[in-house]
Amino acid sequence: MALTLTTATTEVRDALNEEIAKFWTDAQIQNWIKEGCRIFSSKTLLVEAEDTITLIADQLVYQYSDGAAYQWINNCIEPYAAIYNDGGTVYKGLIKSNPRKLGNVATFTAGVPKYYSLHNRKLYIWPLTTAALVIGGSTISILYATYTEDIADIPDDYQHLPVIYAVAKCKQKDQRFGEANALMSQFYAEVDFERKDKHGREEDTLDMFKTKAKGGQRGAT
Repeated sequence: MALTLTTATTEVRDALNEEIAKFWTDAQIQNWIKEGCRIFSSKTLLVEAEDTITLIADQLVYQYSDGAAYQWINNCIEPYAAIYNDGGTVYKGLIKSNPRKLGNVATFTAGVPKYYSLHNRKLYIWPLTTAALVIGGSTISILYATYTEDIADIPDDYQHLPVIYAVAKCKQKDQRFGEANALMSQFYAEVDFERKDKHGREEDTLDMFKTKAKGGQRGAT
């Protein structure tokens, strides 16, 4: 069953055998649940989302301060794919690039976007979009891992982890350090396992297209 902050708090209290707040307040428990969600989402990259950017002529950087429709960028940890749409039936995947390559932006003629990268919670899209391309409402759909403190955002099969984290913090407050450490070790072990099992470290898209040197070694051409 999917958990809300309220039902997750009840689960923590069940584990503590304290149905009504006496030693641990609901506010404390809920803060620890949120902290567990933040750690889980940032460490595993397993909370995924999709949002859309409406392209603006001659704009390189898109960020949360651009308006309500872009607030999600501030919580974007790792973009996986970017799909350009010309406002009609043309779709094209953009190449994920390292932000260091932004130093070569000046060499590109404005036109259809080809590359994207994330740096400092800002999305960079280039070459710069021309005014003619945005008339039809050109957009880019971004698939990404997001940062969250809301347990409702976390897939059901991982929601038990912030609960374990919150119980461990409660045990720490009660100075039951042996139990707290055991639970905290369980939490981080499962977080580490899920990251390795479900989300292997990806290879930069551009690297896939590089010609390997003789002998299988990279670097030479």
